Amino acid sequence: MALLPPSHDAGRELIARLEPHRETLAEYARVHDRDASFPFASFAILADIGWLSAPVPREYGGQECRLSDLVAAQTALAKLDMALAFSCGMHLMSVGSERSNRSWPDPLRERIFRSVVDDGALLNQVATEPEMGSPQGGGRPQTVLTPDRDGRWRINGRKSFTTLAPLLTWFLTYCAVEDGSGMLARVAVHRDSPGLRIEETWDVVGLRSTGSHDVWFDNVPVSDDEFLIRQEPRQAGQRHGDFAWFALLVSAAALGVAEAARDYTVDFVRHRRPGGAPGVIGSLPTVRAQIGEIDLRIMAARALLHETATAWDDLDHEARVALGPRVAAAKLHAGDTAVDIVDRCMRLVGGISLHRSEPLERYYRDVRGPLHNPPITPRGLEVIAAAALDPLPDLTS
Repeated sequence: MALLPPSHDAGRELIARLEPHRETLAEYARVHDRDASFPFASFAILADIGWLSAPVPREYGGQECRLSDLVAAQTALAKLDMALAFSCGMHLMSVGSERSNRSWPDPLRERIFRSVVDDGALLNQVATEPEMGSPQGGGRPQTVLTPDRDGRWRINGRKSFTTLAPLLTWFLTYCAVEDGSGMLARVAVHRDSPGLRIEETWDVVGLRSTGSHDVWFDNVPVSDDEFLIRQEPRQAGQRHGDFAWFALLVSAAALGVAEAARDYTVDFVRHRRPGGAPGVIGSLPTVRAQIGEIDLRIMAARALLHETATAWDDLDHEARVALGPRVAAAKLHAGDTAVDIVDRCMRLVGGISLHRSEPLERYYRDVRGPLHNPPITPRGLEVIAAAALDPLPDLTS
């Protein structure tokens, strides 16, 4: 099933650059899923074809691709390797959200973005903790930033679900500022900082090659000029940055693996002919109805996702706030639809779909990952409901 045309030529160009590496990336996906190992060679390919620098502003040497272009490109990448697209998406959203918000100090933004363009550096938000969970829950992080001397600080704590940990250059770390102010902060920690340690804890059912390990900070030094932002405690739990970049790129990864499952299943039913049967199973009305249902659901999810990304691109920063319910809807719909499609495909293909020699069992495991990324279902539905219902009338008087 062909992708919708990206809104700009940049998206089509990215997908074209991917084409010579399709078989290699698909094989790497199989191997790294089996071994739960990190795909260093896959990221080298992405760096070489300009994928990692795609959202970087032109003023820093990047391509400044729009979100809608990257949604299309990431969907194509996820058809080859969902774990790769998912993990790469964390980097792309970290770059893209700062490009939109311009909330970091100018010198630090230039330093980080130039490192992406010149050195293939990767960055990601490092926020979740074993005790606190996601900052979306509103808790205060136990990773703390304490004063050391004038203009110097020390970080101590532990973070979990640090996607891309084996290859990250910049750990954009969410922490509590323990100087009596009660503030929260995000600071840019370079992977070469003394006291930073990665503990390889990522051993999960799906998305096994994302390298989402734990990271320990043991008196890691930080200077004033490495602060990305400071925020009041009342802002705890709010995602800093352009939230559509996160939600829609996660959705693109989910949709991509659903499309891969669809393509595999369509090919299977077009050629599967049980012994003694008069024709292939693709001629059976029940099978044809299921394929029709699968394509209908993919078309709807894709249309909502691309239309939302394009609307986001076309609005200014202030107007984008009103798109929150649509962004939440696109994320929830893409994730639920992708799970449903992979399940349907496995039922159509039958017992062979459980075999590790075939890709469907990996799709089945991987596609469940985005269900646990913000906004999760209850919070996403609340965003949608609030837009429809609030403020409620006061009927108590």
